[in-house]
Amino acid sequence: MTKRIAFICSVESYKLSDAHIFKDLCLVPILLGEHLGYEVTIVTTEMNEALLQQVFPTVKFESVPFEDDYVVNMNAYLAQHARDIDIAFAIGPYPSYLAILKTYKHFNPNGKIYMKLDVNRFWLNRLKTYPYFLELLQLCDLLTSECISIQTAIKDFSQLDVKHIPNGFYEHFPTEPVPFHEKENRILTVGRLDAPEKQTILTVKAFLAAQLPDWELRLVGPMSVSFQEELRLLLDSHPFAAQVTMVGPIVDKVQLEEEYRKAKIFCLTSLVECYAHVFAEAAKNGCYIVTTDVDGAADITQQQRFGTIHPTHDWEAIGQTLQQVAAHESLLADTCVQLQAFARKELNWRQIVKKVANYLGE
Repeated sequence: MTKRIAFICSVESYKLSDAHIFKDLCLVPILLGEHLGYEVTIVTTEMNEALLQQVFPTVKFESVPFEDDYVVNMNAYLAQHARDIDIAFAIGPYPSYLAILKTYKHFNPNGKIYMKLDVNRFWLNRLKTYPYFLELLQLCDLLTSECISIQTAIKDFSQLDVKHIPNGFYEHFPTEPVPFHEKENRILTVGRLDAPEKQTILTVKAFLAAQLPDWELRLVGPMSVSFQEELRLLLDSHPFAAQVTMVGPIVDKVQLEEEYRKAKIFCLTSLVECYAHVFAEAAKNGCYIVTTDVDGAADITQQQRFGTIHPTHDWEAIGQTLQQVAAHESLLADTCVQLQAFARKELNWRQIVKKVANYLGE
């Protein structure tokens, strides 16, 4: 009989967007299933099933109603199907998971729960005060953390074995390493640009302060009309305004890959992250990383060997770093070679899930 992995969504993740299909919460169970030859099912209320079938045709979607009480509905589903699920995948230690995963273990004591923690330092500080948190961790057969500092902190708190599994990149199509001579004088940032926690305005302020006439800052990602207006006010009449390009969202994966390949520097000025996926994308394409002190920054830069880390609000210092690094061509060239070699060896999701399989004993 074929074994089965199911991504059991929490109340907090019951509605999956198109973007989620290509992020860790879907990629990990899907690629783990491919590696092991297991059937994969995503169990939640809502997602784009047509897109899922287009990209991963063997993966099934099973809908659990959100109305009335999602946890009750999910528990009813598990009462019927838990015995057929060999690995239950969960992401984020949300309160709703306690009842859901207890139900799974009740009906399938031999089944394994894999919890990908996806926790940043601020959330962890709150979680430590919640009684359910430790009980939930103890239910799980495998716990993994994306960055080493959080792994250590949860180990110390829980006295449980927490493995380190970083966020990686997913190749939608095969790519070759980027030769440095193909890169241009570009600084890139990618993400939900108008999200307050991304602090994109600080990236723009830092770039303008760096005064780099031969460089371009490219802003890739969605942004609201009001945020675009805020940017225009910042750029209005500034002598380096023409060097800032608002690219907008890029859906085409080939085009997005090209943005990373052309950039020499990747800049992230977020207030909070849990090992941002864009770190792995930038590293895979040999971009020097200039970032704020978010979780995962020390890991991806190898303790600032391949990048520079700044306090989360210090855009003046970030501007100085951009100015210095942009003039340091040999540093950028060396980083291009060494960082992408590291990333391509260690951060490809298809390689990462092999470690997960070993930790699960599958």
